[in-house]
Amino acid sequence: MKKIFIIFITVSFCSCAGGKYNYLFDTGKELDFSQGKWILNRTESNSKVFDQELNTTAYNEFKEIIGDSLFELNTLRANKLISLKIGFELNEKELQQIGKESECDYLINIRGSIVSNGAGTLSYNSGDGFYSASNQSSVFILIYDLKSGIIISSSQAFGKATEENSHFDNENRVPSFHSSAETLMVKAAKNLIKKYGRNRLD
Repeated sequence: MKKIFIIFITVSFCSCAGGKYNYLFDTGKELDFSQGKWILNRTESNSKVFDQELNTTAYNEFKEIIGDSLFELNTLRANKLISLKIGFELNEKELQQIGKESECDYLINIRGSIVSNGAGTLSYNSGDGFYSASNQSSVFILIYDLKSGIIISSSQAFGKATEENSHFDNENRVPSFHSSAETLMVKAAKNLIKKYGRNRLD
């Protein structure tokens, strides 16, 4: 009973700070996903640990929107003579070549970036003076038309979790949990892709 009581007290006096997200569509907020074949390129990020989770999340979310017309790059390579790695920013000639090799119509590129992990996942307000730190990440999506070799959609998502305190906060000295930059990155990607689903034209 004592152990249970101690755990309850610990949880009760900890606060949890979730992240805040911002989204921006430079172009192509509304797309018709009902036509053509779509390639999901292997995601890129500067997080080796969470890159696979980013890739899995991206595939699952776009799969809900596009269905069986979505193909992962590795799956295509089993039957098509297509490059092992496709870049993020591509020119018209490169895109049209990918279209010929893959016999697909569109390419989805996703890049995640860990900007900072300054706040960590757990912090404690000492009340000794002003303090500010944050966990930040970003996600970029580019969608190309492989036949014309042009960008049909460009979007961004930014996630941030901030920890701040000052000498006025002496009465609030409790541990705070924060979303890590890696968690922010994956959730930002998930939320951004869901926006494509909500705004689709089909």
